[in-house]
Amino acid sequence: MRRILFFSIAVFVCGLVVYTTVYNRPLLVDFAPEPVPDMLPRTQIRIALYDWTENLEVKNAINQYNKTNPDGIEISIMDISTDVYDDTLNMLMTSGQGPDVFSVDNAWLATYVNKGYLVDLTSVLAAEELDRYPDWARTYAASSLFNGGMYFIPSSIETVRLIYNKQLFRAAGLDPEQPPVTFEDMKQAAAQISQAGEGVNKYGFALAAGDSQYSLQTALELSNTYSGVYLYDYRSGYYDLSVYEPWLRMLLDMKAQGSLYPGETLLKRNSALREFADGNIGMMYVTSKDYVKLQQYMPKDDWGVALPPVTKASRQGAGALMMIPHSPLVVNSSAADREAAVKVWTFLQSEAFLTMLFHQALALPVIDGILSLPNLAPGLAQFKEFYPTEADSIYPLPPQIMDQYDPSTVSIEPRNSGDRPRLQLYLQIIAGEKKLGDALREETARLNQMLDIASTGYSFKHGEYIYPQFDPKHPLWAESMVQSMTEK
Repeated sequence: MRRILFFSIAVFVCGLVVYTTVYNRPLLVDFAPEPVPDMLPRTQIRIALYDWTENLEVKNAINQYNKTNPDGIEISIMDISTDVYDDTLNMLMTSGQGPDVFSVDNAWLATYVNKGYLVDLTSVLAAEELDRYPDWARTYAASSLFNGGMYFIPSSIETVRLIYNKQLFRAAGLDPEQPPVTFEDMKQAAAQISQAGEGVNKYGFALAAGDSQYSLQTALELSNTYSGVYLYDYRSGYYDLSVYEPWLRMLLDMKAQGSLYPGETLLKRNSALREFADGNIGMMYVTSKDYVKLQQYMPKDDWGVALPPVTKASRQGAGALMMIPHSPLVVNSSAADREAAVKVWTFLQSEAFLTMLFHQALALPVIDGILSLPNLAPGLAQFKEFYPTEADSIYPLPPQIMDQYDPSTVSIEPRNSGDRPRLQLYLQIIAGEKKLGDALREETARLNQMLDIASTGYSFKHGEYIYPQFDPKHPLWAESMVQSMTEK
């Protein structure tokens, strides 16, 4: 018995020793998770685009870039309303809070360069890269206005056209294949359409002046170049707004005869496009970038596209129809990571990205032969009517004097700056608040006074904007006064 007890105790002690030995050693299999490696740091680049930001394919392209680029760059799109884009951008840039990469209105380019806001991209735009662009784009970007650098280069353009509802033309006894050629033709057509549609809210013409900067520059200032007139006289180097008296008088006559869509000073562009698609508007001016929105509204009637009417038949083609570079992309000189910002700029200028824009009818690219690509997506046939023709041309930049913004101001409401006073004046004339001739003369005097004041400064050289041999039929052939003197 004593022997059995001793044996049991011995076995227990041996087991305790074995247990202690085994469980005081590390386990052979460690089930603890592996340490997670640190994520690569992401470089956020903020971009601001005047257009395109709401398009699904644009968002998809940017999301794909964020996932696949090897540089750890993440693009974030700043939400800036189109209605106040220029005002908001100017305020952000003045306060040092601007986006890293952004599109900027052509009229502000020289001012932004002179203020040191932009990165010189000369080193990025090597010879093989520049070969992608047409001659005019290279000349435009290398203008002496930009202090010898290349801060942008246009990759796409916008064209202006008159669109008209063929069904409303037929109902009014008009030939749907003969759009108006002159202002008088358009005024008469608008009257007939409105009379035929009386009681059912059909109007001959619409001016979406609620988006004043875009609509008035398109319908008034760009379209009138086909008549050979523009607010800035490139030969003399001064403004003359009296050239717009015939167009504004036509609008006033339309309004008096009841053929102008009512509420023109508040009518937004998208609303006007929807009304056109619904068959309630006979004619309106648009640019190529309006095409997508119009297609989204699915026009129920057959519609046509034409060159803008002219002051009188003898003036048809007296000047090339101004097309404008789509707001060029630039890089902010204050970007925290300039190298990353330039890489994003390069991506947005790439053939792949621009081809996607073209297939979505969001842009008319001028590089890489993209406009010649076959097999457009179904439903985009009429987009070809907006392609640039021999009647269209780029023009030299007119002067633009940037008003100052107070960085301490938090309001982003539109300011009385840049183009705004002039465009507001047009609205006041159309509304009958100011007398046509007197108002145009007063604004002409104000603009020319601004030029004279700016000429006393160190950064503005008036001679760069004067083209003594300017020919409106061939706007880019002339040399500025400064260019001529330099060559001599």
